[in-house]
Amino acid sequence: MRLFARVVLVLLLIAAASALVEAVLEIVDRRAHPPRGVFADAGGFRLRLQPGGSGEPGPTVLLETGIGGATSVTWAWVQRGVAAFAPVVSYDRAGLGESEPGPMPRDGERLVVELHTALGNAGIRPPYVFVGHSYGGLLARLYTRRYPGEIAGAVLCESSHPGQFGGTNARPPSLVRVLRSLAGAAPWLARFGVIRLFVTLVPTDADLLPPRERAEQKAYLASPRHWVGTVRELEAWVPLTNPETRRTSGFGERPLYVLTAGTSAARWGPWRMLQDEVAALSTDSVHRIEPGATHGSLIADSTHAATVVRAIRDVVEAIRTRRPLREVVTSRERDQTAPGGPAVAGTGS
Repeated sequence: MRLFARVVLVLLLIAAASALVEAVLEIVDRRAHPPRGVFADAGGFRLRLQPGGSGEPGPTVLLETGIGGATSVTWAWVQRGVAAFAPVVSYDRAGLGESEPGPMPRDGERLVVELHTALGNAGIRPPYVFVGHSYGGLLARLYTRRYPGEIAGAVLCESSHPGQFGGTNARPPSLVRVLRSLAGAAPWLARFGVIRLFVTLVPTDADLLPPRERAEQKAYLASPRHWVGTVRELEAWVPLTNPETRRTSGFGERPLYVLTAGTSAARWGPWRMLQDEVAALSTDSVHRIEPGATHGSLIADSTHAATVVRAIRDVVEAIRTRRPLREVVTSRERDQTAPGGPAVAGTGS
């Protein structure tokens, strides 16, 4: 019994020391990476927004992250590219990154209302091109249903599908339980420095970002607070956000560009079909597969992000010129393949 008590005491001391070191490192992170952007009221709490592209004509491009470790800085490559031709804003949802926590439950309907409120209070006016990655694709559909007059077009990158966790060709429900369990443990693991150690030693999509954003994203990933916000969104995804999204009617005639990662399409056959269904949400849509891209690298890697920027530019041009998106894309590709024109890169069908 004495040996057992000693072992327990040693483990408790190690845990306490780890928690103390992690708390100190979080203070160091906050001093090393002071918040950038603007903070806007979203209904009694503040969201951090990072606007760019000032002086460029509209529409404004909204960048909506996926669920999990994503924050506004994961859009770094895309935001830099879009800022050259349109106003653009990324942001942290409540409880993530630099944004303050919001009320429960953290379902999609609540998230889009908070975004709408924050945009209005920050003076960022419609029309918008809603760009959603992964879970952000569901929020694009919900925002369009709630505020149809504000959305002029959309770009969906590896968009989640409300049927992917239940129904025909869906991923097994056991996967959902595994994801919830893993994410549920993340805040505790982060408090004892385990997540920080993981992102330091194991390559992640954060390593693909520019140096400043890479350091910021790793600091967010190490934060227990960030993972608490993530868990709250995951808890609402299947029971609340998916049913809410199923009730949406799509994008109508708005230009819609759907991008699918080649690795995702190759590893899980039904994913291509689900992405085709997403593309069918508009009567004017283009669906392309990005060869070599993974679910995360599609926006985090500079090469793949250039394809996303090009898709956004096509949608913006279609809106500005009032031409069908397919016509804009076909015209651009014809110009690129013409003698003396730039080489085509990064897209496939």
